[in-house]
Amino acid sequence: MLTAVLAWLSSSVGKTVAKWSVAVATVAAIYWRIYESGRSAEKAAEAQRDAETITKRKTIDEAVDRMPDADVRDLLRRWVRHD
Repeated sequence: MLTAVLAWLSSSVGKTVAKWSVAVATVAAIYWRIYESGRSAEKAAEAQRDAETITKRKTIDEAVDRMPDADVRDLLRRWVRHD
């Protein structure tokens, strides 16, 4: 069985198929590396946006905590309709 495979690979058709197989595998590997690189870059960007959002929320929460209750009520009244 192994000798038949080796004989086929040493023929001109086998050599052509082997060359194209290596070329396709190389292109697939390059594509996969690019895909994974983009995916990890997007995950890093998303983590950065999440960190910025958490920092902004913390800053706003601290500012609201320092405000008197009457001022907080006045600000919240702007968000409620009075029909």
